[in-house]
Amino acid sequence: MSPTTEYVLVNKPITNAALENCLPYTTANLWAFPMVRGVRAFNFNARDPTGKVWGFTLCTRDGRYKKPVIRGDWLDYVREKGLTVNDSIILTMVADAENGFRVVFDNRVHSTDPNDSPLCVLSAILIT
Repeated sequence: MSPTTEYVLVNKPITNAALENCLPYTTANLWAFPMVRGVRAFNFNARDPTGKVWGFTLCTRDGRYKKPVIRGDWLDYVREKGLTVNDSIILTMVADAENGFRVVFDNRVHSTDPNDSPLCVLSAILIT
C-alpha cells in the first residue's frame, strides 16, 4: 500500500452567490490544478457515489487578481444535491504515489449535530 497525502483546498460554508452562480476557489491553492500559463480554465470530471459524472471547470480572470471559481456542472450539482446557504463544501486533494492525484468534493448539510455525516462525496479524476 502506497502512502497518501491529503490537502484541504476549500473548506467553507456555501453562500447565496455560490448557490446562484459559481463556487469561489482559493487563489492560494491554484497549485493543485495543472493549468498551463496563459490558460484561464481547467476542466475536470467527478463521479459521485451513484455513478453520475459531473463536469467542472476551474476558471480564473486575467490580471493581477485571479479570483478563481468553479463552474461547469456546479449549479446542476447544487440543485440535485439540494444544497442551501451555510451547508459546507470541502474540496480535498489526495496525492497517492500509486494512483496519482484525485480531488474529493464533500458537502455537509449545516447542522448543530456534530455527528452529521456527509451528504455526498465526489471523487474527481483530473483531466487536461
